[in-house]
Amino acid sequence: MITLTVFCLAVSAALKLVGSVNAEVKLLCTVLAVCLISGRYFESFRNIYSAVTELFSRTGLDADYLAIIIKSLGICFTTQIGCDCCRDCGEGALASQLELAGKAAMILVSVPLFENAAEIVGSLMQV
Repeated sequence: MITLTVFCLAVSAALKLVGSVNAEVKLLCTVLAVCLISGRYFESFRNIYSAVTELFSRTGLDADYLAIIIKSLGICFTTQIGCDCCRDCGEGALASQLELAGKAAMILVSVPLFENAAEIVGSLMQV
């Protein structure tokens, strides 16, 4: 984390200098830095995925639940990065719309969970 923090501070300082000259280059450099950071820690995400997959298999939970969790996390991360970039460009309204779309996507991905919960409640009510 120290390396990541130092890298982010260095990039932030460089972006402060570049941003005063050219906002488009600043945005491009920001996106590049985000991609570099994500690429560097992609292996960590793979290890987390493996650990959670093993946990799910040991507990006997349906693998569909894991897929929903992974999709939800992907939506959250992608939406957050997009919103931050929009806000950095001064596009707060666009960031708000992206947040709303992210929330709608989360609900859409979670529909199977709601269906399963409704089935369980329904079966308990009939007993």
